Amino acid sequence: MNKMTNPQRLSIILWTVNLSSIAASVFSYVYLSYFVYSRTGNVLLSEWVLLAPMVMPIVLCLVIGRIANKTVPRRMLLLCNVVCLGCALLCYGLLEQHIWLAFLAALVIGFLDALQRVARTIAIKRYFSSADVKYAVPITLTAQFIAGGVAGVALAFYRSEITTMVANIIVSTGFLLAILAARLLPIESMTSGNVNLVQQQNQLARLWSLLSDNVNLRRHFFAFLIFVSIFQGFFNVSRITLPTHVLKLSQSWVGYLQIISASSALAGALLFVWLVKRKIVLNRPISVVLSGVALLAMGAASSLTQPLINYFLYFVFMLIWELLFFKYQADLVTVTPQEDMAQVATFQYAGVYLGMLITGTLGGILTEKIGLAACSGIFALLYLILMPLNALHGKQTADQAASTG
Repeated sequence: MNKMTNPQRLSIILWTVNLSSIAASVFSYVYLSYFVYSRTGNVLLSEWVLLAPMVMPIVLCLVIGRIANKTVPRRMLLLCNVVCLGCALLCYGLLEQHIWLAFLAALVIGFLDALQRVARTIAIKRYFSSADVKYAVPITLTAQFIAGGVAGVALAFYRSEITTMVANIIVSTGFLLAILAARLLPIESMTSGNVNLVQQQNQLARLWSLLSDNVNLRRHFFAFLIFVSIFQGFFNVSRITLPTHVLKLSQSWVGYLQIISASSALAGALLFVWLVKRKIVLNRPISVVLSGVALLAMGAASSLTQPLINYFLYFVFMLIWELLFFKYQADLVTVTPQEDMAQVATFQYAGVYLGMLITGTLGGILTEKIGLAACSGIFALLYLILMPLNALHGKQTADQAASTG
């Protein structure tokens, strides 16, 4: 039923849901953090608001997995955005009188945002054929990178002019648009097979069984975690530190870097689709070369002191990171059985957020002690060690299974 639906129409709908909901969510995280800092002057409290959404997918990953296995994507996207809309209207409306609601709103929206990210991955697997997955992943997921850039730019340039009422209108409009778009998704019923399996077996045990039995899935699963944790972790560390700490530039340049991030996402998606249409495969040798170029650009962008050159190199780094992100995500979705997509997607995002928290914390400490350039070198070294080890372990396991068989 789902495979017969027009893939272009579905891509547009999912893209709209993604863009609207994630833009509203990211805007909330950054604005609420800024609001807390402006009222208290406490950096730690402000950081807690930013970290809350990243902690939720880790702490509540089992809850997210259970909900994802019992609810079809359309229903989950609708309910999440409806609750997010209600949360925004309530919390922003009372924020001036009760500042603690900023932390509560970040927790609630962060949890629902994580649920939606899992639902979108499940939707791609359910709604698109295997041949269309590689098109659907970049077109659909590009929206989340663009949304982050748009929200970041708006707050970087206009946050002093945005009152809680204006913020409430912006956020609520985003969630409302996501609700309207989600209603256009195909209506379907939930199959009971996978629900029964998850009810009978512990989720962690089920994931371990999946990864143990499917060597190819395990290799792609951990490749995605390693790649995103290190590359996204460095982006999180550098997107403020590079313009302000390394280059000593004004706050406006932070916004320019967000524009570069959003532009690279769009360029990376279009390039990935162009390559797929021409049947140009990003195989392992090409991926290794691209990774090497990205790591060099990452190090150079952190070391030089010419803003235009630094930002150009950062664009190269982000462009390749986006391109490889789409490849690793598309590969993972392709090799995951449909009945296990909710399980894999849940722990995929939990693992990525945990990895980003670790690399973000490590990166912050390293940048404070030895500088951003040295931090990028250590991150590159970690990547060059972990990715080959993952590939080698997968090959050895596959060879052992073949010889045993």
